[in-house]
Amino acid sequence: MKKTLLTIIATVLTVSAMAQGTLNFGNSFSPNFRAPIYADNPANPGVSQTGQSALGIPTGSTVYGGALLQGTRYVMALYAGPSSVTDPTLLTFVTSGVFRTATGNVLPAGLITTVTDVIIPGVPTGSQAKLEVRVFDTTTGATFDLATDRGRSGLFLSGPLGGAGTGGPVLPPDLTGWASFSLAGIPEPSTFALAGLGAAALLIFRRRKN
Repeated sequence: MKKTLLTIIATVLTVSAMAQGTLNFGNSFSPNFRAPIYADNPANPGVSQTGQSALGIPTGSTVYGGALLQGTRYVMALYAGPSSVTDPTLLTFVTSGVFRTATGNVLPAGLITTVTDVIIPGVPTGSQAKLEVRVFDTTTGATFDLATDRGRSGLFLSGPLGGAGTGGPVLPPDLTGWASFSLAGIPEPSTFALAGLGAAALLIFRRRKN
């Protein structure tokens, strides 16, 4: 009886695992797609730029003021959920990768090494997932939410996920459907507090002057 029960549980778990869809996580699938990620624009570090640059595939006209990201200090993370999700806070962290390096501000900087066959929990093979790519500088925070230098793609849909279908293995789609973006500096809470105190002091000064 115990052996039969264990067999049933193992079968259920196997079927459940097989039902999860998969995709390839990365930002370079030449010749079809490439979306390099850039550092903050020194001229406007608090604003994130978005759009394909001349290095992107397909190419675009966005000119980034910051350099291509390089090295392990920068992390690109994938968040995912069912296609019905409209609130990015409801997405679940899936996997991450760090950026490659290059001599000078040239490719493969701005890109991560592709992670293949990434399982997307809760989204079955053949269905689309709602995704968001989030990038952050680990020297400014250990996670995306804590980092004060970060950027994000915004929500987008995957292609129908791969995995183990009823007719056999299904090839996973590449992570396309989004565009390049840059990081931006996020003021720390203490900065907001100081700004608020400054505004309050200015208001009090003006009232006394009147």
